[in-house]
Amino acid sequence: MGSEKNDPARRQALSDFYREEFLRHLEQLELNGLVHEGNRAVMKRACTKLMDDLDQVCCRDDFPAVAETLLQNFDLLTRLSELDPRQGH
Repeated sequence: MGSEKNDPARRQALSDFYREEFLRHLEQLELNGLVHEGNRAVMKRACTKLMDDLDQVCCRDDFPAVAETLLQNFDLLTRLSELDPRQGH
């Protein structure tokens, strides 16, 4: 199993999946007004850092749990899972 996390194609696919999910939630935060002129610069820096580090971080053993927790926390704010038609099937 250790070789799976080091597989570049698998790591890239995982990184791409989480990148897309994080971006969807960040877009929803903006739509909900939780990202505004007062905090936009901070959010932009945090988002840039997350996206820059995602490829390296996703190969960590604990990454799936960390990413899942982060996405669940985002979902508490965005409620995107309730709005997303992909979840209704």
